[in-house]
Amino acid sequence: MDKLLKDFISTMGKVNRTLDNLADLGQEKKQLIILGQVKELDKLIQREGIIVSNLEKLEGARFKYQQKLASKWELTAEELSASVILQKVKANYPDYYDEMEQEIRRLEYNVIRLKALNTGNNELINQSLDYIDVMQSILLGDAAGTYSEQGQQANETPSRVKINLVDKKA
Repeated sequence: MDKLLKDFISTMGKVNRTLDNLADLGQEKKQLIILGQVKELDKLIQREGIIVSNLEKLEGARFKYQQKLASKWELTAEELSASVILQKVKANYPDYYDEMEQEIRRLEYNVIRLKALNTGNNELINQSLDYIDVMQSILLGDAAGTYSEQGQQANETPSRVKINLVDKKA
């Protein structure tokens, strides 16, 4: 059981370090979005994909250890929540409690932090896309976006005169 607990704690530590890396990339991504550096953002997203792939492997390993712990404690993996793990470890393996608690709390913190970063970055991306739409509309004129009965975009050229900001200024 000692080896299983050590392996579980070690794996959670690896997951946390990977989540720290993702959070760092999230901060870099935020700056690249703000600065509009699309090529650098693309490279960063590729790096992020590799890290996420590694995280999936680590999460799979962590879950296997959790299943083994659940089996030892005659519970299902779904019943073995973080609070139950902490209770069991505190009651039966107090030497591992502090380290286990630290890794679980750090995991909770990292998940919350990544959610906040992702939400913020998604909002920045949406603002950038809205800005691009506005600029495109100003430069090219606004299209109504009507469609035919067959689902094809209708040609609006004959029915309306296309005037854009550049035409008005000229």
